[in-house]
Amino acid sequence: MIAASLFAAPPVFAEEQPADYSGEIIGGYSEFYGQRLESGAGSLITSAVSPYADGFSVKEFLRRAAAGEIPLDIKSILAEAGRALFGRAAAAAKSMAGVLGAAVLGAFLSGAVSGFEKSGAFKAASYACLIAVVSIASAVFYECLVKIVGAVESLAVFMRCAVPVMIAALMSSGAVVSASALEAPLLAVIEISISLIKSLFLPLVMIGAGIGIVNSMSEKLKTKRLAEFINGFVKYGLSVLLMIFVAFAGLSSVAASGADALTLKLTKFASSNLIPLVGGILSDSVETVLRCGAVIKNALGVLGIVSVAFMVLTPIIEIAAVLIVFRLTAALCEPISSKSVTECLTCMADGIAAAMSMLISTSVMFIIMLTVMINISV
Repeated sequence: MIAASLFAAPPVFAEEQPADYSGEIIGGYSEFYGQRLESGAGSLITSAVSPYADGFSVKEFLRRAAAGEIPLDIKSILAEAGRALFGRAAAAAKSMAGVLGAAVLGAFLSGAVSGFEKSGAFKAASYACLIAVVSIASAVFYECLVKIVGAVESLAVFMRCAVPVMIAALMSSGAVVSASALEAPLLAVIEISISLIKSLFLPLVMIGAGIGIVNSMSEKLKTKRLAEFINGFVKYGLSVLLMIFVAFAGLSSVAASGADALTLKLTKFASSNLIPLVGGILSDSVETVLRCGAVIKNALGVLGIVSVAFMVLTPIIEIAAVLIVFRLTAALCEPISSKSVTECLTCMADGIAAAMSMLISTSVMFIIMLTVMINISV
């Protein structure tokens, strides 16, 4: 009995597994970062996303995005986009109906005094109708520019709040070098791009439209090539700005990611080998916290991309509707009115298209910025 007991196999105890606190950590991160976003740009995010997602909440969105869900309804998105498109198109069509009416009246008056083409009555009738067309169309054109300026300013306010939060999430995920390298340049890019759009490109669009209108109204002063040059400068200037930003953001993230990986490996090695007894447990705990930080960082990036997309979706749809109405009105006026009316409407439509491209370029730039931060991993 004693010998059997001596040679018996010792009792085997199941190794106690460490408790999984990842859910609680992610929940705490969602609460913390959600509160930071709500305090800075909560009203902008809610007003942009709420029409496309019933019962939207920043913190709830972060929790569900961290779990791999995107709480958006495609039917609601399509319905809201349709309402924005057709609602704005109907409002613009009412204004353009006045333009079309003035063009028809001008054609009628021109026919009525066709025998007196060199008289003052003919010139007065033509200029009166052209001035009516320019006045109505200019009001719609200015309204589009105001909407674009408001959307760009909303994007700027959101990104000024979102970038520091994303940088903090990058640090919590272990990408300390990338966060330090990207924070100041990204904030500088935001300010530079917004300043260029508001102080240079948008005024140039207005100047180009004004020069085109003068060219269409005057028979002696020809400035068509100058207007085309200004529109081309705005177009290619935006392209160059976007290209420089994409190259800079991509190279910065690649250069810093290697340093982040090395820093993380050194930290784990030091904690597991230099700290006695609890070094391995501490290393596993640090890795768990960093992985949870990476998950919430990705969720923040998804929320940022969704917010930027919905901030510009409605303005872009409404401006596109106005642009379609302008083009259609110019096409309808061409066979019945003078060449000046058609050129005036075409010039304003080109200006609206150039201004809309600014808004699209800015939103694409910010989405790329958020995507770069999402893709940074260690």
